[in-house]
Amino acid sequence: MKLKLTLKYTIAFLALLFVVSELHEIVHTSVGRLICGCWGERDFNGWGLCEGCSEGSNIGLLATFSGPIFSFALMWVGYFLMADNKTLFQKSLGFSLVFVNIPFARILTAVLGGGDEVFALNRLLEDHTVAQIIGLLLIIIICIPPCVRAFKIIQNKGKWIWFLGFFIVPTIILWLWILGVMNTLLASGVLSDYWILGSPILITVWTIGIIILLLVTIKNLKIYEIAKENAEGV
Repeated sequence: MKLKLTLKYTIAFLALLFVVSELHEIVHTSVGRLICGCWGERDFNGWGLCEGCSEGSNIGLLATFSGPIFSFALMWVGYFLMADNKTLFQKSLGFSLVFVNIPFARILTAVLGGGDEVFALNRLLEDHTVAQIIGLLLIIIICIPPCVRAFKIIQNKGKWIWFLGFFIVPTIILWLWILGVMNTLLASGVLSDYWILGSPILITVWTIGIIILLLVTIKNLKIYEIAKENAEGV
């Protein structure tokens, strides 16, 4: 599949990136709500269980593990969508799903000793070094097959540049926008009152907006061009 980056695809990809990021957080808080019976407070990239819920028990770690499990599951949906018998659009969607779930960020945060996986394992094992090693190895093992298949599907010259761009840039964009802009607005008091799903109004408005954008642009979520000789043979 020869990749062709267009403005329409970029907008659709960013919409998918932000939607998946928000769904990751909603999975965390929803599982926490099921466990505790109440919503914990959250911002755009951080969350917690409601007060007193996790005291004396590790059951709250189910909410911590649920976010990465969701992200890894979507990454593997992308893996299967890139199979040889899939359509070009399905392959393109699968390719996008691998990278909007930011494997680079999951690996990097574990290397730095943070992230959901290391935090939860540390609570269970009570040994941060061991938790970091196990967490990092698990993340790498889970991420390698989807990333390798995404790399193999690229037929452009300079495929390593294309791959590394999709591997790294989404993390940079997400962190700059979510941490640098949206969380700053929230911390400044912009629509910061809590509303539905234990979320501030700003998060809810943002989530509705990006879901609408994704629904409008998802048909453009294709990053390929059919070679001329193939198109003539159709």
